[in-house]
Amino acid sequence: MSSHSKHRMLDENIAQGGTPIHSEQGMSPCRASLGQRLKSVRLQLGISQRQFAVALGTASNHICQVERDHCIPGAKLLRGMREQFGIDINWLLSGETDYVATTLLEREVDKLIRQFQTADPSARAMLLQTASFTAAASR
Repeated sequence: MSSHSKHRMLDENIAQGGTPIHSEQGMSPCRASLGQRLKSVRLQLGISQRQFAVALGTASNHICQVERDHCIPGAKLLRGMREQFGIDINWLLSGETDYVATTLLEREVDKLIRQFQTADPSARAMLLQTASFTAAASR
């Protein structure tokens, strides 16, 4: 890749809210693993770079650049990763906490279960009827 192409990609990354993390002399070793962590999460979720990018409202080449440690994601992208996929942003950036893959659907199911468990018997019956009706209507 030419030097001009690298600079153009970095400029595009900055425009999307990312921050370049390497110089022409090389990458910072402490930040090089961010891309590896992101790629491992994406693979655990079983989705492609394109699917990941679409869900986050960015370009797949931007995800590729982050995974290759050419840049770090901006605040908007990090927030989307947390909200859409439950990614622990502290872990992603630092590698210091445990990551537990939690999709948005899993979080919604957990919330429904907690609400069901704390509901009175008539509210539980209504929740079950609503779930049955919704499931039947979506078939």
